[in-house]
Amino acid sequence: MLGKLIKYDLKYGYKIILIVHAVLMVACIMGRFVLNKVDFRAPSEALGAMLAIFIALFALLIAGVSFATCAVIAVRFYRNLFTDEGYLTWTLPATPLEHLWSKIISGVIWYTFDILLCYLGLLILVTGDNVVSLYTQIAPEMTEALGMSFSSFTLYIVLFSLFSTLASVIMIYASITIGQLFPGHRILGAIISYFALSFIIQIFTLVCMLLFNLFPYVGDTMTGSTASHYLFSSLGLGVLLITITAIPEYFITHYIMKKKINLI
Repeated sequence: MLGKLIKYDLKYGYKIILIVHAVLMVACIMGRFVLNKVDFRAPSEALGAMLAIFIALFALLIAGVSFATCAVIAVRFYRNLFTDEGYLTWTLPATPLEHLWSKIISGVIWYTFDILLCYLGLLILVTGDNVVSLYTQIAPEMTEALGMSFSSFTLYIVLFSLFSTLASVIMIYASITIGQLFPGHRILGAIISYFALSFIIQIFTLVCMLLFNLFPYVGDTMTGSTASHYLFSSLGLGVLLITITAIPEYFITHYIMKKKINLI
């Protein structure tokens, strides 16, 4: 039954997810052609303004695509389990645990798909001849600043993003299940719960960074190795904490689904 539930969950909203990521891919291909026409020897003020706008537009596009993926995952969970659609869902021969894990697995699949496609789009965007030629000129400085090659740096960022997918999905579901305990204000309750959980994780991260001395001292000279150390230490700590907090979030979600279901 779990396999069938996952199949139905993946079918929900797949057109939206595929369309927004197709738009992203097309935009990245077009952006690559635009960057190939840019004269990087142009006056710095004009070039800087143009690149700032270009980067801002693509940052907004990627954020929008990721938000659309997150919205599909959240809406599927909410509608399928906590609205009138839930009356049919809960009559299926499946346990609350199977319903929860079908949503977790399908959510992780879509989140992973989103992350890989976003990074693929960025790879397409910045691997044109013009950008590659510029990068070869600044590669030594970039490697020194990061303490490693830019490709290694990017790989670590991708891996950190992938490792956090499971915990991110569980946090979304925990927020929704907590929010549905407030009749008449479910969506607002879910949003508040999500930001509250995010705030708690950020506080834990900040406290741990202070305890483990992961902040550089003011006035310290930041070499490539120390900069990368602080960056990856903070990223790794963030992933670790969000994973740890996902454990109680998971049990809270399962308990509410099993004992406190409140359908509209």
